[in-house]
Amino acid sequence: YPQCTNISVDFGVMEKADNVYLIPATFGWSDLGTWNSAWENKEKDYYGNAVVGKKVMVMDAKNCMVHVPDNKLVLLQGLDEFIIVDTKDVLLICRKDQEQEIKEYVAEVKRNMGDKYL
Repeated sequence: YPQCTNISVDFGVMEKADNVYLIPATFGWSDLGTWNSAWENKEKDYYGNAVVGKKVMVMDAKNCMVHVPDNKLVLLQGLDEFIIVDTKDVLLICRKDQEQEIKEYVAEVKRNMGDKYL
């Protein structure tokens, strides 16, 4: 996967295929290409937090998107409208209303640190 060209399925596959068929359907669709859309579609707790991770304790935080490894203990306190994502090498903490800037942050990381963290 890391060696694949960064292109959407629409352009990379569908435009080149001549054996594609469509079936009418009546289900909803949501592009999960952003953390906010993931938050919107994920089940939330009473305070609006969407949590992926088995050891996350939320105290006085609301409307956050949290995605951490299952083995990572996370205590979340006093945050409102944040994205918190922890991977092996990178921890991202970003206001949800600033999510559109994540692409710029990624480009800055690439310029300063190379591809190691992407």
